[in-house]
Amino acid sequence: MFLNVPILVTGGAGFIGSAFVLQWLTEQRTAVTVLDKLTYAGNLENLASVAQDPRYRFVRGDIVDSALVRRLLDEQH
Repeated sequence: MFLNVPILVTGGAGFIGSAFVLQWLTEQRTAVTVLDKLTYAGNLENLASVAQDPRYRFVRGDIVDSALVRRLLDEQH
């Protein structure tokens, strides 16, 4: 099933999040924005293989930053 809505993945540079993002971009046609603070668990190398994919976007930030999260969600629509 292909969805037609972009998604926001928080913690997407971590082990589980990056696996989800990689699978999503393989199976779906829609865009993914990854929001990650890049602390001990986040590593952009996990997403290096999709760094040039036009459907992928990385934003360094914290989910507790409500203004940033609101802006990212607003941009999705």
